Amino acid sequence: MNLVSVTRMTAPLAGRDFRLLWIGQTISALGNSFQVIAVTWLVLQQLQGSPLDLALALLALSIPRIPLTIAGGIMTDRRDPRTVMLWSDATRAATSGTLALLALSGYAPLWLLCVLLGAHSVATGLFDPAAGSIPPRLVPREQLDGANSLMALVSQLGTLIGALPAGLVVATLGAAAAFGINALSFAVAILAALQMAPLGRVLRETNKSLLHDARDGVRYVMRFPWLIALLLIDACAALAAIGPTAVGLPLIARDVLHVGAQGYSLLLWSFGLGSVLGFILSGVYSPTRARGRFFCLVQMLEAPLLVGVAFTPLPLAMVCLAGVGLLNGMLLVLFLSLIQANVSKEMLGRVMSFVLLASVGFVPLSLYGSGAIASAWGTQTVFLVAGGLTLVSAATGFCVRSLRNLD
Repeated sequence: MNLVSVTRMTAPLAGRDFRLLWIGQTISALGNSFQVIAVTWLVLQQLQGSPLDLALALLALSIPRIPLTIAGGIMTDRRDPRTVMLWSDATRAATSGTLALLALSGYAPLWLLCVLLGAHSVATGLFDPAAGSIPPRLVPREQLDGANSLMALVSQLGTLIGALPAGLVVATLGAAAAFGINALSFAVAILAALQMAPLGRVLRETNKSLLHDARDGVRYVMRFPWLIALLLIDACAALAAIGPTAVGLPLIARDVLHVGAQGYSLLLWSFGLGSVLGFILSGVYSPTRARGRFFCLVQMLEAPLLVGVAFTPLPLAMVCLAGVGLLNGMLLVLFLSLIQANVSKEMLGRVMSFVLLASVGFVPLSLYGSGAIASAWGTQTVFLVAGGLTLVSAATGFCVRSLRNLD
């Protein structure tokens, strides 16, 4: 990696507003690691809850955000990404702070915990489209790959750097301290966003309803075959990755590789490492012509690696997973850049909400489908199906001329 490549990735940080955004969201991502562990500890230890109680709490933290992404996209187009992010982070700071007070007081019934986590999830659903649509408002088109690489690194850095200290804080000081740290991290993100220049709204004042704006977004997407193809490929990639990773990997470690929890952690680590490398690679190098064709070809390469995870010994399975993570990282950055560079700015918030629906809306189906396939036909079949779905979706996208020729 030469100096020119590093400069290409870090160039967006030269802009004051993007630098403030990245610093604030990185600190917020670090705080999120504390909350994830704190929720688990609070339910299982302090509340003496069952695994079902923990599942309910985690569902409250994840499900409400899915339908709210459309509203978040419309609000982003009607206002501006910075305003939506400010209100979302303020709401999440309040919910995390309230959770800290409840954990400290010892009064934290499961129903109240789920209500607060649900409100936190709603704010996240509104936040996500705004975060996805703000880079093209802050950096020139030629810096979008670097900007998206840096933003994609945020969540990975939060997990890699924050997980260990989060566990130590929860173990020594309790869940209340971890919730408090997460609330503080959102406060830092709010302060950083307040220092940014207002972006201004893209759409004029309108008396149209949210439903009307949502229909306009759907009509806009339907005008472009390349955009429909990208969203379908993204949905298939989510179906092929989320369930097999969450459900299939622990079963592969236990029943196929016979390596137990330690081997499972190595598999997860390999995938995480590959993802980080993919984000960095996309930041320092990306094709400048026929990027849609390159996207489909990279997606095709992922298919045999997914299958290889289930049919190779542990060292090779780790290599396959690292490869899957690497390609996923590259695809995510390129996917966002293609959309941000080719979608009109007055529609970008709504299109980003459809992107998020494609990627997270199928989480329950992917999880359930992976479990059902593993129960009926074995765990290795899960990865065969995942590889086949990835290959077919990429090949179908390659047949769409406007996607093949998309720059």
